[in-house]
Amino acid sequence: MTSTRGSGVVLASYGRGVLVQSDSTTLHCALKGRKQRIVCGDRVIWSNAPADGATIESIEPRRNLVERIDARGRAEPVAANVDRLAIVAAPEPAPDWFLVDRYWAGAHLKDIPAMLIVNKADLGTESIQAELSTYRNLGLACREVAALSRAGIAELQAALAGGATLFVGQSGVGKSSIVNALAPSAAAQTAELTRDAEGRHTTTTARRYRLDAGADCAIVDAPGVRDFAPPASIVRAAERGFVEIHRIGANCRFNDCRHMEEPGCAVRAAVLSGQVAARRYESYRRLCRLYEKLAPC
Repeated sequence: MTSTRGSGVVLASYGRGVLVQSDSTTLHCALKGRKQRIVCGDRVIWSNAPADGATIESIEPRRNLVERIDARGRAEPVAANVDRLAIVAAPEPAPDWFLVDRYWAGAHLKDIPAMLIVNKADLGTESIQAELSTYRNLGLACREVAALSRAGIAELQAALAGGATLFVGQSGVGKSSIVNALAPSAAAQTAELTRDAEGRHTTTTARRYRLDAGADCAIVDAPGVRDFAPPASIVRAAERGFVEIHRIGANCRFNDCRHMEEPGCAVRAAVLSGQVAARRYESYRRLCRLYEKLAPC
């Protein structure tokens, strides 16, 4: 028997192996060398030798890479080659708006379009409409759905047509319910994605699901988290991640104004006048203080 070779997209990563979708089939591939770092969404070249099994030969250049800061302050990859970021929240559990802010900031820093999806809308969203209005006024698209009753799911599916959408959010908001509503075959894919060659459940990172709409349309479901922060690898990352602060900051007296205590700060003046939401400004300050522990923001 001769070796075969092909290309595909990584559906999930588990330890020293990955699951790859290649055309209409999936195969488990081992990594080639300890330095090979592959994440969900990577486009890869694989080879399958009769004696050695399938291995990853190389990774194609990434269009983008969504990362977060780990417990030690290092950049940790979440998913690669995504076309949009969908931040999921819900009336219950109570939304962590600071987490929403950081996800949106991370998408903005990578020039990835984002949207906010409010699940469990059937529970009532009156208590969160003020925050949703703030986001809408800043240009963040907001959609309200109820995954279990499928209210708003058809419209959401149309909005996600084409490309890969990374779903993120805090635990308990019903991301899995939305995934199952959008991709009825996700439950079967989950069983396939989360088992290695020995049948063990090992995947705890992002998982990519093929939508029925076609091979080029997919959902990448990231595990629910309690906190998230984009890496501070971009100069003045905290400011640039908040669209209104970055825009108004151009009017500050000093070019290097950090919008904390500096005189002539246009951002703080905008907060006092109500032009910038006080909660959003506090969110910026929290992210900036986090970055200060790693490097000046």
